[in-house]
Amino acid sequence: MLIAIMLMGIALITGCKKKNDDNNNNGGSASASALVIQTGARSIEPGGTISYEAMVVDSKGNTTPATGITWSVSNSLGSFSGNTFTSTASGAGVVTASVTVGGKTLTAQVPVGIYLPAVFSVVPSAVIWTTNAGTIPLTPFYLGTGSVSGYTYASSNTAVASVDGTGNITFNATGECVITVTANGLSENNKVYIPVLVVGIPTAPLPVVRVAVNPAGKELFRNETSAFTAKAYNSSNAEVTATFTWASQDPAVATVDANGTVTAKALGKTIITATTSGISGQAEVNVLPDTTIIVTPIMASISPGSTKQFTAQAYAVNKTTKALSPIAMPAGLTWEIPTTGVPIFDIASVNSTGLVTMNSSATAGLSTVVIAHVASPTIEEGAGLVMVSMCNCGTTTPGVHHINVAGGSTLNISLTGGPQTISAQAVDASNNPVSGAALTFCSDNMAVVNVDGSTNSIIPSGPGTAIVTICNGSVSTTITVNVTL
Repeated sequence: MLIAIMLMGIALITGCKKKNDDNNNNGGSASASALVIQTGARSIEPGGTISYEAMVVDSKGNTTPATGITWSVSNSLGSFSGNTFTSTASGAGVVTASVTVGGKTLTAQVPVGIYLPAVFSVVPSAVIWTTNAGTIPLTPFYLGTGSVSGYTYASSNTAVASVDGTGNITFNATGECVITVTANGLSENNKVYIPVLVVGIPTAPLPVVRVAVNPAGKELFRNETSAFTAKAYNSSNAEVTATFTWASQDPAVATVDANGTVTAKALGKTIITATTSGISGQAEVNVLPDTTIIVTPIMASISPGSTKQFTAQAYAVNKTTKALSPIAMPAGLTWEIPTTGVPIFDIASVNSTGLVTMNSSATAGLSTVVIAHVASPTIEEGAGLVMVSMCNCGTTTPGVHHINVAGGSTLNISLTGGPQTISAQAVDASNNPVSGAALTFCSDNMAVVNVDGSTNSIIPSGPGTAIVTICNGSVSTTITVNVTL
């Protein structure tokens, strides 16, 4: 079996000091020192936070806490307050740590991904790796009521990292890219994005420059155990004898003993690390629920000032097949839309029955999530994506009284039937067409139906039901569109 390596962020600066200086290096000199971001590669949801930690490692493998670090993130994904990163945008980027030691500047980088959750998960959810160090397998898993016919993998830059049809990543050159994993057969929010950072192997004479942890990722149910192993390598890519210290970044989710045996404790995700000579490798562990809640619709577009009803269903999870069986909803179901305290981002509210109301001042294109949960450590909450409709009906054309739509207010179409042209017309009170009255088409569930206003077409994108609004200024009508397989 291939050994999976999850490198922590490492950068080496070798100073122009005499050779015998290394023999007295106590971690305070920059000669042959490395700055290591121990937090590793991470993916979080928009609005989430990460507290990053870094250490300086000297040529003997001794570690010293790094103080006075400057932290930054690329692509305007968020900001740092001290060592705590708060995301404010979606996408992939690189977190950089920089510190001055002995007059020399040390830097280290790790990838970070900021994405809304999809209807399935992939481990690992972020990767930092080196060239010529083998491949990493991606492992997707789905807990839902749909049918996945397989997964498709694609890289945004194959020159940096390529991925085959089974999810094995090959690392070709230093740089950044994103691996997209698509769950075939699912239409609603069916993509997971894995940020990848490929770095070179440091050449300074540290005793260890990378640690391999096997497996790179694992999903477990509560109280299950799994044995992890680790290997250490030097700058010549040769394995060296090492004793590892194992740790879990969140012991409440999963613990690990001195031999690398992981025990799942509670729902969630944590990082397991194996450390030797100041260098750590990481593996990602997801603890799966005994019961899960699924919110319908999983994704909806709501215009400012409008409402949308969401529903929730509880399911028992088969630990062998991961199949779901509907069960009665446990007592205490609560609906919630997280708030940020920033008015522009707090775009909607939800009542106790799951009715979401979009703020009348909500900015088109922004999104949030609506969550259904109960107070139980064994039941996973459900979530639906809520977006502010991009629908701009403009100003009402003088004389427009109502909108006529041929074929009635309900349309039944097939997912494979292709675009359907809608014959609609803005008319006056006497049913006469109003010249120059343009119509705008909007869908409240783009996972089911998209629209093309230039051709007055409805484009099926997945099974389900969507409401399509046709409007001219304040005058509008709706069509219920049912899409079947």
